[in-house]
Amino acid sequence: MAKYVLTARSRTGKPVNQITGADTDSVAVYSDADLAERLAAVERDPRDLEVTVRPAGPAN
Repeated sequence: MAKYVLTARSRTGKPVNQITGADTDSVAVYSDADLAERLAAVERDPRDLEVTVRPAGPAN
């Protein structure tokens, strides 16, 4: 079961979802280590991302 839902949005409108080209995308995160890796990757990402993390609900 997912532990968190991470949502990333590009402040500059650049695509975040490489398949759909959308400037917003969400992903289920299953562990604290996975969350830490993803947040570290955000820091290195050139798309000027705004990220929110919330606890996953029962449907995630």
